[in-house]
Amino acid sequence: MSPLLELADLRVRYGHTAALHGVDLTVGQRELVAVAGANGAGKSTLVNAVAGWSRGRAVATGGVRLDGVDVAGLPAHHRTRKGIVLVPEGKGVFEGLTVEENLQLVSPPKGAGGKRYDVSDIYEVFPQLPGRASKKCSTLSGGERQMVAIGRALRAAPRLLILDEPSVGLAPRLVLDVLRHVRELVDGGLSVLLVEQNVKATLEVADRLYLLEQGRVVGSGPVEQMRDDERIVAAYLGGLRA
Repeated sequence: MSPLLELADLRVRYGHTAALHGVDLTVGQRELVAVAGANGAGKSTLVNAVAGWSRGRAVATGGVRLDGVDVAGLPAHHRTRKGIVLVPEGKGVFEGLTVEENLQLVSPPKGAGGKRYDVSDIYEVFPQLPGRASKKCSTLSGGERQMVAIGRALRAAPRLLILDEPSVGLAPRLVLDVLRHVRELVDGGLSVLLVEQNVKATLEVADRLYLLEQGRVVGSGPVEQMRDDERIVAAYLGGLRA
C-alpha cells in the first residue's frame, strides 16, 4: 500500500538561509509518525511546509504528495480541503469562547474525504471535555485546551492530522495522557504526523520516528529500533535505555 503522505527531497529556504535540506519522509495509513530533534532542527519548518504555510517568506521545493497527488503547489487552505490539517504549536482555540462554541465554529470543508467528527464524537474522544462544555477556554488547564485544539482540527475531517509540539505548556503528567488520546485516534483510522519535544512519551505511542538535525534526517525507523539509537538515548532519554 502506498503511503498517505510522501515527502521527496523537501527543501526550505528563508532568504539565503537553508532550513531543510532534502528531507524524505512518509506517513502510512493509520500510522503515527513522529519527528524529533533539538530546537532549531527544522521540525516546525517541516510541518509548516507540509501544511503549506509559514511565518516568514519561505521558499519550499520538492515533492509533497497526499495519496499520490502532489499538493506542493497548493496554498494552505486548499491543502486543508484535501485533508491536511495542522494544529500549530500553542494555538488552536479561542480563549474567549466556550469549549462548545470553539468546536461548533469548525465544519468539514466541502468534499472533505476524512472521517467526519460531530461535537458528540469529540466528547467521546476526550471524555474530560463534556463537563467543561460551557466553560470559556481561558479557564481550562493546558491539557484541556490542547484537547479542544485537537478536537477543532478533527471537526475539519482530516485525512492527515499534523500536531506541532502538543505538549508545550503541559504538566508532565498530562503529556502522555494527551498523546494516548492521539494514539486512540490513529487506532481508529486516522494518520498523524507528530512533532513532539517529549521524546520519551512519544516513543510510547508512535509507530515510527525520524530524527532531524540541522534540517536533515539523520536517522529513522520503527520506535523499537529508534529507542536504542545512541543519539536518542543520549539526548532524550537521560543516557538510560528505555
